[in-house]
Amino acid sequence: MGTSLWLVPSQEAASKLEIVMKTETGTSQSPSSFPPFDPHITLVTVPSTTSLDELRAAIPADQPVVPVTFKRVEIGHKYFMSVYVTVHHAAELNALRDALGKALGEQTVPPVAHVSLFYIDDSEPEERQKAYDILEKEGRIVDRGEDHVALDCADGEPESREPDLLDGFEGSEIWIAVCDGPVPTWVVKDRIKLSRL
Repeated sequence: MGTSLWLVPSQEAASKLEIVMKTETGTSQSPSSFPPFDPHITLVTVPSTTSLDELRAAIPADQPVVPVTFKRVEIGHKYFMSVYVTVHHAAELNALRDALGKALGEQTVPPVAHVSLFYIDDSEPEERQKAYDILEKEGRIVDRGEDHVALDCADGEPESREPDLLDGFEGSEIWIAVCDGPVPTWVVKDRIKLSRL
């Protein structure tokens, strides 16, 4: 696929998201469905031949942390957008996406900013609906009204857990990830901490 720049949440928020991302349907047959991966927003994807120095240089100097708020959970029609959370295109996120697009090419920026929850093989699209339905049934998707959603990231069974709602996160690092081949073989080459103003 290429090399990507990922906007990554703090470890605390990532750990919460990973609780939701551990959901499985139990009926998937493809070995490429439901692989574990780090929660992130893909900012750009470029050819793997792009140098790390060029990617680092594309990130604005003293880039501050980027607030992210969740919009809705959606079912997609392709592997890397199987079940995902769209996020609001707020000023800070848009400014970063625009700066990277100018440096690396507008075509490298995904049209929809999102956090994928699951990658599910194209051979079993019905598993995407099942995964979404499980999230709803278990109370993981919490509608906050007016184009806002939260995820209940509490550990444990639905009837015995206290809600732990996450309606966004602070993008605190940008990772450079080589995303060639199957998901388990992806390699993070660098982690750039973002500044706090």
